[in-house]
Amino acid sequence: MVSDDPRTLGENALRRLLRSSTPGRLSLAGAYAWGYAALGFAQQEGTDPEWHQEIDPLDALFLGTVWPNSFRDEFQFANSRDAWLRLLRGTVHWKGIERFVHEAASVSQDLDMPLDSGELMLALVGRLEAAGLDQRRLPRRLLPGEALHGNRATRGPSPDLPFPVPQKHSKERVRRFWQGSSDQESWAYGTPQAVLRDGLDRLREAGLPVEKDSALLLPALYAALLTKPGEFLEDWGEQACAWALSIDEASTLAPVLDILLVAPELGMSASKALRHLFAVPAFTEPIPSEALLWTSSPGLALPRLAFELGIPEVSTGEGTITSDLLDWAGTHARMRLSAAARENEVDLAEPEDSPVSDGIPEESGEGWDERREAVREAVLRKVRKKPAALVPTRSESDGPVERIWNADGSSVVRFSSDTPHGLELQEGLEAQLEAFRTKFGREPGPDDPLFFDPDADEPVHLTREYFDNMMLDMAQRVADEGMDPAPLHAWREVGYVVTTETMHMFTTAEVLAFNRALARHRQATA
Repeated sequence: MVSDDPRTLGENALRRLLRSSTPGRLSLAGAYAWGYAALGFAQQEGTDPEWHQEIDPLDALFLGTVWPNSFRDEFQFANSRDAWLRLLRGTVHWKGIERFVHEAASVSQDLDMPLDSGELMLALVGRLEAAGLDQRRLPRRLLPGEALHGNRATRGPSPDLPFPVPQKHSKERVRRFWQGSSDQESWAYGTPQAVLRDGLDRLREAGLPVEKDSALLLPALYAALLTKPGEFLEDWGEQACAWALSIDEASTLAPVLDILLVAPELGMSASKALRHLFAVPAFTEPIPSEALLWTSSPGLALPRLAFELGIPEVSTGEGTITSDLLDWAGTHARMRLSAAARENEVDLAEPEDSPVSDGIPEESGEGWDERREAVREAVLRKVRKKPAALVPTRSESDGPVERIWNADGSSVVRFSSDTPHGLELQEGLEAQLEAFRTKFGREPGPDDPLFFDPDADEPVHLTREYFDNMMLDMAQRVADEGMDPAPLHAWREVGYVVTTETMHMFTTAEVLAFNRALARHRQATA
C-alpha cells in the first residue's frame, strides 16, 4: 500500500529526483532535491555554517543549482540568489519559480508548519513532481555558474570603473557638503547626499576621521540608512559592501554605490570621491525604494515573491511575515546572524584545500574576494575598538517613548509616565490589560498577545485582515470628520506610524518608507 505520509512521500520523491538529476542537468525540482541533500550532508559532516539555519525552500533550490560548489558567506549567497532570480524573470522558467513559491506556501498552510522547518522542506519534495516542476530542465546558460559570470552582485564593479568627470563647480559643492550646507537641507528628503552627510556626522561624533579618505563613505551611507543602534561598527564595512552589491545593476543608484566601492581601492580621498559623486544625478535624487530594504540574507526572497503573487502571509520559524514586515524580517535576519557569528566565533573561512571558493566561475585578474577584503580591512582599521554605543543615533528624543535594541535584533520599548503623552500611553496599556482580563477571565501570560483578536475564543494576535479592516474603518471616520486619513492609510501599508515623538525609534529607511507612503496616499485623496 502506498503511504500518504508527507515525510514518506518526500523521501521517495527525493530519491527519484536525485537519481534523475545531475549537476548541470537540473529541473527546478531536481535543483531543490540537490539543495536539500546538500544541506543534510553539510549538517551531517558538521561543515554547515550558521546561515544554513536561515535557509528556506527557495534558498535550497538556488543552493542546488550550484552544487557541489559553495558560497563564501551568506552575503554572497543571498546576492547571487537575487541576481539569478532577476535573470530568470522574463524567461519561460519564471512561471516555474512562481509555481514553486505557491507550492511551498500551500504545503506550509496544509501542514501548519513554518516554511523553513526541516520537516516541511522534506514534505515539499513530494509536491514538486505533482506540480510538474521535474519536467523542464534549466539550460546551462541559465544556471548560476554561467548566468552570473561577471555579474556585479557577485564580482563587484570593475576596478577599472570609469568615473564621471567632475562638474565645473564640484569643489564648491564639496566644500558646502563638508560645512553641512548641502543642496538638500534635510536628510528627510532621502537623497544619498543628505543621508551620507548624516552618516558622516555620526561617525565624526564617534571620533572617526571621516575626511581623510573615502573608506568610510559607503559604511556611513549604509549605517545612516539601515542600521539599528544595537549593531556593531566593525560589521558595517562588510555589510555595507553586501548591501551595495545587492542593488540591481540597472538601478539608478548603482553608479553611486560603484564609486563608493571602488574609490577606497584607488586610495582616493573622500573629497575627490565626492566630486565624482556630484557628477552622478542619482546622488542628489531620492534613494530608490528597493534600496530601503536589507535583502542580503537567506530567508528573504521567498516572502517577497509570495507577496508579489498575492499570498497574504508566510509562516517562518521567526514568526508570521506579512508584506508590511519585510523590513523587519530583513533587519532581524541580518542582526540575528551577526549576533550568532559573534557569540559562536564562527570561522567561515574555507580550508586551503577547498576546490572551489564559491558557486560562481573564477575570473582572471584580481578577484572581488581580495578587493572586498581590502576595503573591509580599510574600514576596520578606522572603526576597530569603537563600540557601537559611541555612535550617535540620527536624533535624540526627550519624548516619553524609547526603544532599546539588542545586538540580535530583539528590542524592548520603554516609556515614561512623567509626560502627558507618556501618561496617556500608560493609561492605554492598563485599559488593554483590563480588556484582556474581562475577555479571558485571567491575567495575560508571557506568551499572550496584549493586543488580541477580540472575536477569537483564545488570545491570538490580531490578524492582518482584522488590522486592515480596523485601519480602513478609522480612516473613513477620520475623513468623514474632515481630517486627513493619509497617515492611517500609510500606517496600514508599512505597518508602523512615524511621528515627531517616535521618529528617533526608526531607521532613516523606515522613515523614508513611511513618508513616501504618506505622500502617495495624500496625493490619492487630494
